Amino acid sequence: MERAALVDRLSGRFTCTQCGASFHDRYNRPSREGVCEVCGGTEFVRRADDRPEAVKGRFEVYRSQTAPILPYYRDRGILRVVDGMAEIDEVTREIDRILG
Repeated sequence: MERAALVDRLSGRFTCTQCGASFHDRYNRPSREGVCEVCGGTEFVRRADDRPEAVKGRFEVYRSQTAPILPYYRDRGILRVVDGMAEIDEVTREIDRILG
């Protein structure tokens, strides 16, 4: 997965403070600017660890702490890979199929 695309996806996320509905600057904006289409709330928040600089730091943690354990699960035939860059519905279907 391309790192720039992941930074874009993560750093564009924001949620409604009232109901927790998720939105994105580019891929899932509210239909009415500044108004949550789920509850009508008008206040949104972004996670501090979704700032582009923080996302880049999270990649380093993944590289150093998580990626090294992948061969263990792959060698045992229990690693499942989902293309997170696919359309949301496709990703959901694939996860459902794996957990099935």
